[in-house]
Amino acid sequence: MGWRVRTRWHLLSGLAVFALSSSAAFASERGAAGSIAVANAPLAATHGPNRDSDPTGEFGTKRPSENTGDDVVTIVLGGDLGLGGSNQPVVATGSYRHGQKQGWHELTSGIAPLFDGDINFANLETVVTDRNDLKANPKSFNFKSHPAGVNHLARLGLNVVSTANNHAIDYGDAGVRETLRHLDAARMHGLAAWPGIGVGRDEASRPGDVTVNGARVRLSAIGIGGGGMPEGGSNGSRPRAGMLNFNRAEDFSESIARLADASGDLRILSVHYGAELQVRASYADVAKLRDQAAKGSGIDIVVGHHAHVAAGVQLVDGKLVLYGLGNLLHPGMQDMARFGVCRDYGLVVRVLFSRDAEGKLTPRAIEAVPITDMHARAKPLNGESGRLHIEVLNHLAGDLDDQKAGATGVRFAPRADGSGLYCLPGAGQEPGRIGATCKDWEPPPPPSKDIARRISSSCGGMSIARRRGGSDDATRVEPARSRVSRHKPKNEAGGTLLTSIFGW
Repeated sequence: MGWRVRTRWHLLSGLAVFALSSSAAFASERGAAGSIAVANAPLAATHGPNRDSDPTGEFGTKRPSENTGDDVVTIVLGGDLGLGGSNQPVVATGSYRHGQKQGWHELTSGIAPLFDGDINFANLETVVTDRNDLKANPKSFNFKSHPAGVNHLARLGLNVVSTANNHAIDYGDAGVRETLRHLDAARMHGLAAWPGIGVGRDEASRPGDVTVNGARVRLSAIGIGGGGMPEGGSNGSRPRAGMLNFNRAEDFSESIARLADASGDLRILSVHYGAELQVRASYADVAKLRDQAAKGSGIDIVVGHHAHVAAGVQLVDGKLVLYGLGNLLHPGMQDMARFGVCRDYGLVVRVLFSRDAEGKLTPRAIEAVPITDMHARAKPLNGESGRLHIEVLNHLAGDLDDQKAGATGVRFAPRADGSGLYCLPGAGQEPGRIGATCKDWEPPPPPSKDIARRISSSCGGMSIARRRGGSDDATRVEPARSRVSRHKPKNEAGGTLLTSIFGW
């Protein structure tokens, strides 16, 4: 079953034209935004994006969540998302990369068809602000994105973003508050939840709460960078704005405990962790994501970010762990094509849930869509190129089989359009969309010897050297060492791995 596209064209209103023409390339100076009392709309019911005209001057493809009448909840998960290059100015009409601007529609038209779920999610790895006077942190890479770009994506159907990551605090406390203010305003365009950052520890760890297609979905996020938020922490006379830190055991335990205790039908945890370019999680990180969050706390989907490369997909006790989705769309990144077939693509994952006899939502089918050009105009990989990258995912799944833990790496059957499909037992006999999707599904055969050799060489084969100490803190700017024993990604620019990943 392919990914559907529904488009609507909207005329610009005179008011929108006026708003666009009056937008300056640099926002006027003003004081830091005030404290935000509530970061997420409680129990926000979303039935697709807002259908108002586009105030940026570039219409968006309006995408209501697909609802064909059967009792299926569709979750679409994308990777790292940013809308500007490092230390570039923000403007309302588009995104700058190396001084060159692209309009919002140019950037997003290739991936817009993928936002057709009930929940459409990405990791928003940027500060959201219309200001160019914010003081950046003293680090090499700082990202900010204009709220007009986020609003554009929300109108396309993106209705949930995680905000806890190592670029959430690139512009300090003021930048966090700016992000909260603009994401709260984006509700009118269809954004329903943005877990991960907040003013004070309670708000930063509070699960988002969204109702879609009759299902209550709870979402939390935690990341690296920022040093965490100690109890009672403050910045002068007001509460500190920030996020909890994945590398602090107490922070991670608190985040998953709050999510596990939250009432709902599905629970999703976004985790920004690990080291750049690594397609395999460390043993310590597997213990946290798989054993503590999914298996131990019953979280339905654990979705990983930060490495900027796609990793394997795993099922454990009926729960889904996505160790990394790579980039979704990020003009601040390099063209990942230089890193070889194991690391040169991003991944969008679509999960179809249906209710069992007891009314509980369970995963029944998983679709994987490899994407390319994530640094510019992201789009799906089609045909043979897409199928090759599905084989890469299947290769990585071999590392995720763990009989003792009850875990299985997911092997996707490559499809003619370049995507991959995995169906759980009995899904082909179900009525409606799931049955139609899985009717003829069969487990994939092994790849040819030539393809297997190519993938093994790029990914480092099955021999893995993993650091046992867990995640690296990505606030440092020194090169990240590869944990893959027989492959070192080429760096054509001759710099560090970080300067190769980011677009400068």
